[in-house]
Amino acid sequence: MSAIKDFFKKKKLAAKFKVAGEGQKLGDASSAAQAAAAAAARQQRPTAAERQHPSSSAQQAGAAALNRMASQQTAETEFKKNRQRALIKDQARKELESEKKVDEEINKLKEIYGDKPTEVMEAPSQLAAQGVFFRCPLIGDQVYPREEMKVKIKEFLYSQLEQERGLTAVLIIHTCNSPRERVQTAVETLCKYIDNVVQNPTEEKFRKIRRNNKAFRERVASLEGTDEFLLDCGFQVKMLPGADGVDEEFWMLDESCDIEHISMLQDSLKSCEPLTAELDRGLQVISPGSGSGFGIGSLPSDFFVFTADEVKKEQQSKSDNLEREMMLRTKAMREKESGIGKRKYKYCLVRVRFPDGFIIQGTFSVHEAISSVVEFVTENLETPLPFILTDNATGSKLVNMEASLQELGLIPASLLNFCWEPEIERDLNMSGGTVPFLRTSLIQDLM
Repeated sequence: MSAIKDFFKKKKLAAKFKVAGEGQKLGDASSAAQAAAAAAARQQRPTAAERQHPSSSAQQAGAAALNRMASQQTAETEFKKNRQRALIKDQARKELESEKKVDEEINKLKEIYGDKPTEVMEAPSQLAAQGVFFRCPLIGDQVYPREEMKVKIKEFLYSQLEQERGLTAVLIIHTCNSPRERVQTAVETLCKYIDNVVQNPTEEKFRKIRRNNKAFRERVASLEGTDEFLLDCGFQVKMLPGADGVDEEFWMLDESCDIEHISMLQDSLKSCEPLTAELDRGLQVISPGSGSGFGIGSLPSDFFVFTADEVKKEQQSKSDNLEREMMLRTKAMREKESGIGKRKYKYCLVRVRFPDGFIIQGTFSVHEAISSVVEFVTENLETPLPFILTDNATGSKLVNMEASLQELGLIPASLLNFCWEPEIERDLNMSGGTVPFLRTSLIQDLM
């Protein structure tokens, strides 16, 4: 065992000496010479402290080199800035040119498809109608212009609160607030409150509403009629501790409230429609030979003047249409071209001329169907027999009862001719008798 250990020990030593390199003997001349040469070399090396300061010429040369480098960097930076400015200017020029082209195209489309300016014509001494008026059966037989009628309806509703607070409040909510989306949100919120009470009548948290709650103020309290509605449901304003312990105003419903009455008000609130006024026909009878039937004449401004909101909507609609239809003449554009000016009018004046020369005149919405005109004529006939109306301008029979006055091209004013249906006309001729056209009372009023 000792021999094997000695063998490995010698091998390890040999490997170490081999790595260290070839050895040298002490006192050997070659090793002494090498040591002397290394010492002489160390003596010849200059130390950091012995290095010489650069001369003035060297300093000047270095400064000049640094200046050249700085000027080159400045010039390169300036070149980049100038190039960036040029690119920005070029991009701005291109955008301006593009906008100019778009404006030119829009102007072309406006000239071709836009509404033409209204020509100012010399008006006759008397208007064909005195204006557009409305009536509301609930407030009586009086007729008023639209804005005045809105005020009258509101005054009437508030005057009814003492007699029937709950149902009147429902009508006020639906009639005196706008837009409809806002009203619908209030209705849904109030109905949710009532649902919680009906389903949980004994729980106090469902029977009180914090008046300062943001959602309640925005959705409910800001609308007319909501306070009166809550009062009729049985809610009362009370001071109660809030979430932080400070007293606040709450709508509080007593536990002994009338659930049946509350449910009735909820159903009314859901099913109610706003109270609106009806367009008054403004019936006029023109006798033969008066000269008024030969030309309809001038129309009052109510027939075609838009409100400020309607003008904004109209302009926005035009802008949207121009953006969508720009550059291409689509089917929609062709249809618009054929209907230029139609949207200028909201109402239409219709005159119906009878064979005996009498004429009746009425006001209609441009969206009403020709059947409304037929109904208007029928109401004023002495004997309501089947008849036909024809357009005086084209001679065409108006047989499509569902077509609107706008679709039929009868706006803003038109003259229609009345005649009995052929079978009625034939029977009258065979009998040799005559049937008066207009009600006798209308004729007598002219006398």
